[in-house]
Amino acid sequence: MSYGKLLVSLGGLLRGQPVLRSSSLVGAMMFATFSAFWTTLSFLLKGPAYHLGSQAAGMFGLLGAAGAMAASVAGRVSDRKGPRFTLTIGISLSVAGFLCFWAFGFQMWGLICGIILLDLGVQTAQISNQAKINALDAAARSRNNAVYMAFYFIGGAVGSFLGSYLWGLFGWAGVCALGIVFQIVAVIAHFCSFKQKQMQQI
Repeated sequence: MSYGKLLVSLGGLLRGQPVLRSSSLVGAMMFATFSAFWTTLSFLLKGPAYHLGSQAAGMFGLLGAAGAMAASVAGRVSDRKGPRFTLTIGISLSVAGFLCFWAFGFQMWGLICGIILLDLGVQTAQISNQAKINALDAAARSRNNAVYMAFYFIGGAVGSFLGSYLWGLFGWAGVCALGIVFQIVAVIAHFCSFKQKQMQQI
């Protein structure tokens, strides 16, 4: 195909592959959640609860090593149990992370626990989603990945924008509520994909 035809074909791949659609939406929501948190973390740290400079947010990024280490574990579990199983775990961890932020975000231990849970969840979900789309048509693997990553980064941009916007309106509670809403959308997309697969097997 020419480059133009390749680009046009991406829409057809999205329409014709329910797994790609659900994985792309879940991925977008996961990265939106991730971006909403990391965009507004420096605002929280500079506030009255912590009185830390914005540079302190970079130190918390070191906690992301937990997510990086989880990648190989998530991959092995996905191989044994299937990516749908590990995706459920990833979404659950991210939800737990944001609940931790909401309840204990103004305490250092709560913030640290939430970051670890969120990073583990997002990394696990990313591995699971990519395992799902890589199992689709091998001839379209690169294009499927292009569709997925486009949704993924659009989700991240939306999360950053809405996170900052809601911080201005409602502060930390608004950011936490937004993260949970994103996760609810991810849960619904994941559940609907699971039910659709069950119906196809009947």
